[in-house]
Amino acid sequence: MIVCLLSIFASAPGPDAKPAELPESAFRMTAVELGPSVAEEFLETVGRLPVLEDDEGEVPNWKGKGKAIAPPEIVVSTPEIALTTPETSARASISEEDVDWTQFEPPAALRTVQEDIDSEIITQVIQESIDRVKARIEEVNESRKAADEAERLKKEQALKAEEEQTPATEELELDVDSGENTATSANTTVPQYYRVEPGSFAGVKLTIGPDGLLHTTPPPRSKKRSLMGLLRRLNNTERGESSAQGAARNKLKPTIDFNTLAAKKHSAAVLVKKAVTSSSPQSSIHEEEVECVSCLDDFSPKDMIKAPCHSYCQPCFRRLIETATQNEQQWPPKCCLNNIPERTIISNTDSELQREYRLKAEEWGIPIGERIYCPQRDCGLFVRPDQINYRLRLARCSAGHWTCSICLNPQHTSDACPQDRDMQRTEELAEEEGWKRCIGCRAYVEHREACQHMTCRCGAQFCYVCGARWRTCACTMEQLHALKQNAAIRRRDRQAEQEREEAEIAEALRQVEEFEREEARKAELLRLERERIEEERRARELQERIQREGERRAAVEAKFHELRERLGDVHERQRIAMVSEHGEEQSALRYESETAAQALREKNSADRETMAAATADMVAERERAVGRDYAARVKHERQIEDEYQRQLGAYWAGKRGGEEQAEAALLALRRRMDKGFRAWRKWMDNEFDNYRYIVQEEQSIQFEMMEEAERRLAQINQRDQESFARRKIAELQWVDVVIKEREMMLNEMEVDELENGEDIEAWFAEEEALNAADAIDDLHSEYRVPGAFS
Repeated sequence: MIVCLLSIFASAPGPDAKPAELPESAFRMTAVELGPSVAEEFLETVGRLPVLEDDEGEVPNWKGKGKAIAPPEIVVSTPEIALTTPETSARASISEEDVDWTQFEPPAALRTVQEDIDSEIITQVIQESIDRVKARIEEVNESRKAADEAERLKKEQALKAEEEQTPATEELELDVDSGENTATSANTTVPQYYRVEPGSFAGVKLTIGPDGLLHTTPPPRSKKRSLMGLLRRLNNTERGESSAQGAARNKLKPTIDFNTLAAKKHSAAVLVKKAVTSSSPQSSIHEEEVECVSCLDDFSPKDMIKAPCHSYCQPCFRRLIETATQNEQQWPPKCCLNNIPERTIISNTDSELQREYRLKAEEWGIPIGERIYCPQRDCGLFVRPDQINYRLRLARCSAGHWTCSICLNPQHTSDACPQDRDMQRTEELAEEEGWKRCIGCRAYVEHREACQHMTCRCGAQFCYVCGARWRTCACTMEQLHALKQNAAIRRRDRQAEQEREEAEIAEALRQVEEFEREEARKAELLRLERERIEEERRARELQERIQREGERRAAVEAKFHELRERLGDVHERQRIAMVSEHGEEQSALRYESETAAQALREKNSADRETMAAATADMVAERERAVGRDYAARVKHERQIEDEYQRQLGAYWAGKRGGEEQAEAALLALRRRMDKGFRAWRKWMDNEFDNYRYIVQEEQSIQFEMMEEAERRLAQINQRDQESFARRKIAELQWVDVVIKEREMMLNEMEVDELENGEDIEAWFAEEEALNAADAIDDLHSEYRVPGAFS
């Protein structure tokens, strides 16, 4: 064990050596390892023992960390706490106005349908009524949220407008050396509780606002950043823009004339020059790079190509143009949804790609249905528009192949295309009229008078009879007259044929009209007879409908009257079931709270008794340990005294006055040991009292924790009772609301079923139409044709 001993000698003296005079510091208490005992537990509890010297005063009475203590007596108390609150008090403190029933779920009893209820309407009403009430509550909540949001936005706008109208507060200059603060704004009043503070803290400048509080002043924006922002706006170097945003911005961007663009470029160049000359040499090193939208790599702005929406590097831009020229589906080249300008493509591509781009632009710029390609299998070249002869209906590709522009096939051996329908009709008319073609321009020519010598407007001269070149044939005027007579005969025959066909068509139309008039007259008579029969039938049906409708309405009213009675029975059962559930739940809640409170009280009572007994045992054990320590100390001191007396006797033996000297030295030793013992005793009493106080304080903490547990259980029981009372009130309100909703649903169903039957107004409209038909029948009765309906 660790005990406090007195160090007497630094080393063991010989038999003839004079005992060293013991200084007061020799009685300093030191810790020596002697083995385990009960004192080790005591020292571990109270801490290390203090070192005492002879000249020290009284040992102070410490409590814990240097506080003086006055240990009271250990008292075990078991307070009684009311852990349950009667339900009547919870109900008395909560009224229906305090409970928002919309925040609670509907009771399960409202969805219960008894087994003897086989009506689908009642089942539907029971289920849908709760859903409709919930939906209405949700609509109210949404409208309330919308109103709150609108109110919040309105307040924010008003606050923003007020802030815009309020003049900006001027900065407060604070003098650090003199400790004086000067407010530059006359409207700013500094509260008295402010002290003089430095004008800046950690490099941040401080100002005092209208509310008298300190605010940080934002640092001024650098000139370099503003210049870069201006250049970015002028050069339109946006980054991180989506495709849809770029397309929309390009659609809305107005057209800029070349003068404005040139002026902006000039201004941008001037600003760049100023920024370069005024900025440090390191500004070019940290030049902002631009991201390529295709490969996502960063490049210098000088190496980028700016499209309408984004920027591209040189390889990606060339690949974009090549892909567009190879696939018509991707033509024209686009950035997002915007066409890339032609001047941008021409200025950033090589000559070969420029030539390919121009050829594809000329070809794909024409609609597909209007393009002409060479029909030769080994050719298939596109025929440029300037290589098409629209008069001759011929087109020529760059390889020299001719193509018919009508059928898009190779050139025909004859002059006319087989698919040219207009030309075919023209040739048929020319054959009948005797027209001839010019041997030069192939235009049709008609002979009016004079001889067969014809001169075309193109200057060609030919014979009208045979069509040969003039003066190369032997045709006569008789042949010309015969030719013209044959043409006149064919013309007259054609006209006679047309007149005959027209006469036949007119006679057929007359007969058809006569037949149609007779059929119409018979159909009218038949219609009138059928209308009379239909009128009689409709009158009978109207009477039957009125009778059936009356019976149906009576049946509907009787059915819904029965449904209301059965639904009332269901409501009564549901209300009884809910009241029964409330009673069972209240009883269970009261039983659980009382059981938990009783169990906790019993447990705490047992714990208090156990803890009091354990505390008494600990204090008794500590007293026994102190007693054992005291006995060991007394024994050790006696050993020291005996050893010291033996050494003194050996030293002063046979010497003059040795006995008195030995007695005086032994008396001095005893006085010092008594003084050390009194200090030890006082310290030990203080430590024992401190230990007893610690044990008592720990016991008090445990008692307080027990009391707190009992109070918390009482609060939990109170909350449960209040929660149950609120839910009970809310469920009762739910029952009332749902019952009203179900009655309203039944009324709506009854009205719908009554009104969605036969349309009575339509019946009387039909009756009026029948009366008008009777007047028409009377008008036509005198013109009835005998035998028309035989």
